[in-house]
Amino acid sequence: MADARARDPYYVVRDDINRAITDARARVTSGATTTTTSVLKEDAEALEWEIDELARSIDIAERDRTRFKLDDEEIRARRRWVEQSRGKVRELMEVIDARARRESNAAALAATSASAMATRGHDGHAASEAGFDDHQQLLVRGQDHDLDDISESITRIGQVGLTIGEELASQSRMLEELDDDVSGVNARLAAAQRKMETVLKQAGIRGQLCVILFLTVILVILFYVAVGDA
Repeated sequence: MADARARDPYYVVRDDINRAITDARARVTSGATTTTTSVLKEDAEALEWEIDELARSIDIAERDRTRFKLDDEEIRARRRWVEQSRGKVRELMEVIDARARRESNAAALAATSASAMATRGHDGHAASEAGFDDHQQLLVRGQDHDLDDISESITRIGQVGLTIGEELASQSRMLEELDDDVSGVNARLAAAQRKMETVLKQAGIRGQLCVILFLTVILVILFYVAVGDA
């Protein structure tokens, strides 16, 4: 069971999303200023997109349960996880919005303080500029970290796209093989029908009955062979 879970793309993507939610929540609630609110919001929106994509893959799997070997309980469990994850992301967005409001208020207060400090002379102004430069450097370092996170998210999304593409290609090959099998069965049935008509014309009533019985057995055998090949 553990080996099957490891090969299932659903669990790989689900674990990545769980880790991303945990990391985003830690960065939002840590109170650190190195990650800007706008970047946090972009990360949360990217998580929403990944969850929606995973939900669509569950819809595809539900329509072809035999192919993906999923029962009703597994489908329900995956849908429950999707709804729970969406709830976590919504809570995360609410915290980010609250943080944005606090930062806006803090920025307004900082602007007022800076204006007051400007009246204290050149030395106070220089000290304010030095503090502002330090803050800018922190922001730059934080943005570099956020860009790395965004790059990892894009990589995960690309992996999901490749997995879905492979599944679609596999299903297309299966449909082509099934079409070939159906065409072969149709050709064999047509040949058998022509043979039966010829024999019936040449045989009497008793002979016709025997031939009909014999060909019926052949058709049944051909039908089961075709079903076994599919």
